[in-house]
Amino acid sequence: MEPVKVPQNLELQDVVAFGLGALDLLCVIAGATLSWWLYLALPGDPLPRAMVVAPIALAGLGCGVVRLGDLALREWSLVALRYAVRPRLLVVD
Repeated sequence: MEPVKVPQNLELQDVVAFGLGALDLLCVIAGATLSWWLYLALPGDPLPRAMVVAPIALAGLGCGVVRLGDLALREWSLVALRYAVRPRLLVVD
């Protein structure tokens, strides 16, 4: 039997469930859990409560599932945040 060459330099993400990696799945579960907890904690009719928690659930789903190019939405958010808080210098010649 001949040995088989296996490439060792592949950087593949581990898939945990539903095609999502561990951090992706954690973002989806955290968004769903937080929105469900908040839905149960808020008083009132179901429709206004659902309207309040929908952005939280969509943010968790978006951070876990949405990808733009090779980066996830949460990584793009970090890039935008770092760009927004970078130090600005005035250079005068």
